[in-house]
Amino acid sequence: MLSYLYILFFFVLGTIIGSFLNVVIDRADTKESPFKGVSYCPYCRKRLVWWELVPILSFIFLKGKCSSCRHKLSWQYPIVETITGLLFAFVALRFSRFSFAGPSLYLNINFENILILLNFLFLLYWVAVLIVISVYDLKRYLILNEVLIPAIIISFAWRIILGFLIEKQSFYFLPYFTHFLGSQSFLFGYYSYFSSLFIGIIFFSGIISLLAWATKEKAMGWGDALLAFFIGVILGWPESLIALIIAFLIGGGVALILLILKKKTMKGYIPFAPFLSFGALTVILFGDIIIENYLAFLL
Repeated sequence: MLSYLYILFFFVLGTIIGSFLNVVIDRADTKESPFKGVSYCPYCRKRLVWWELVPILSFIFLKGKCSSCRHKLSWQYPIVETITGLLFAFVALRFSRFSFAGPSLYLNINFENILILLNFLFLLYWVAVLIVISVYDLKRYLILNEVLIPAIIISFAWRIILGFLIEKQSFYFLPYFTHFLGSQSFLFGYYSYFSSLFIGIIFFSGIISLLAWATKEKAMGWGDALLAFFIGVILGWPESLIALIIAFLIGGGVALILLILKKKTMKGYIPFAPFLSFGALTVILFGDIIIENYLAFLL
């Protein structure tokens, strides 16, 4: 029962965070701070009361319309809230897969557990950043640098600090949370923490930058390269390789379907940030499962 409540808690937390992410996305164009002011209808600007701000449920109760002007509200709101809730729940579920993690971890506080919890919070933060970047790219065909650049700086600083702590002290459990492919990552060779970090950054951002330069930003943009740098920071190597393969497979498949359905032409632009984010999130959540099944298939 405790484990179910644990997962439910993070789903509800995710929907609340998702509601805030919608504010970040909507206010990016108006240059309003998402941290100031009150929530309001984007059409009649009526101030929303508490029962209109309940994630997912308010949209259902209001039948997708503003209670004042009755204008149809975007499906972006419940979709982002639901996806954020599900991803937060999946991150919590991955976190609790280890026998030493999950709810019991909070009852045994020591330096290593504090670092594990901080890294867990960063995982949730990275999920939120990838959602904002992806949704904004889908809407505007632009990378939201106001969110991405601070995320790169904060995340890079954390990864460097964590690396120095791992190098100086011997931790038993913490490495499990810095290698998303689990113990099966030996398939790609053995890399130190900092080697993994910098190879991941150079590889992922280098490939996307090369494509942006070679195609004159027709296939990829420099914003995608900046997102690739961020993903390289949070994943390292070889996780970034798996994420890139997944992104290209899914992105290529979707592009082919859109071409067949004549929704896009060969000259049309398809935002690639959602596919890069999807690849990264897949590795974060299921990287070890993917590699284990791949090895089982080979054997």
